[in-house]
Amino acid sequence: ALGDEGPSTFVTIMIAIDDMTEKNGCLKVCKGPWSEDNHVEVVEPEEDGNPDAGGRAGAIELNVADKLTFQPITCKGGDIAIFNGWAPHRSSANASPFPRRAMFLTYNPAREGDFHEFYYRKMKQKRDDYKIVLMAQRNADHEAEMAALNSIPRA
Repeated sequence: ALGDEGPSTFVTIMIAIDDMTEKNGCLKVCKGPWSEDNHVEVVEPEEDGNPDAGGRAGAIELNVADKLTFQPITCKGGDIAIFNGWAPHRSSANASPFPRRAMFLTYNPAREGDFHEFYYRKMKQKRDDYKIVLMAQRNADHEAEMAALNSIPRA
């Protein structure tokens, strides 16, 4: 999420709250000796994009992801999975009627600095900026709709 502004070494811990199955889109990780020097290139976040979707740092191009072998991490609620932050990972859509909740904790070595406050401040700003973009889009849509309605001849 921090891209070049964040640490170069980090580990992520996933704590499953609900059972994780392939049907509900469990986490999938690509095994390998992943590091800052051996990683998959990611796409640049969309300008003014949703920071929780296309505007998020770290997304892997589909044509690259299709060439990788992702192993599903199926587990029970309460289980944990730990993986190198450079390891390519993704989840599929939840095709079940049940939730797929998990908590993700990411840590970096203290020698690389404390990014906790910076991360949350940056993500809050990105989300606030995205809300402004959404409001502008909604206003433009409303104005276009009103213009279309006003163009209808009145009897």
